[in-house]
Amino acid sequence: MPLPEQPADADRSVRDAVRRRERGLRRVSATTRWVAVAAVAGTAVLGAGYAHALPGIAVPAGSARHGSGTHTGTTGGLQPAGQAPAPTSQTPQTQSGAS
Repeated sequence: MPLPEQPADADRSVRDAVRRRERGLRRVSATTRWVAVAAVAGTAVLGAGYAHALPGIAVPAGSARHGSGTHTGTTGGLQPAGQAPAPTSQTPQTQSGAS
């Protein structure tokens, strides 16, 4: 018949288990922090890259646009029409999706 464990041995194994758990929690916490920092940095880099790559999105600080509507550059943004739409004498046609 095996002898019961000594209380000192049981306390030591519990303390060792608690230390291992604490060490694991610290490692997981540190890893989570690094992953979060990397995700934020990656988001900032991708956002800056897309803002630079897409036309009409990034505006340099020294060339602020005003609402005059006369900008004719090739930035890819919206431009005003050359002339206003002409009125028509045709009756409007509508079609519903119901059958």
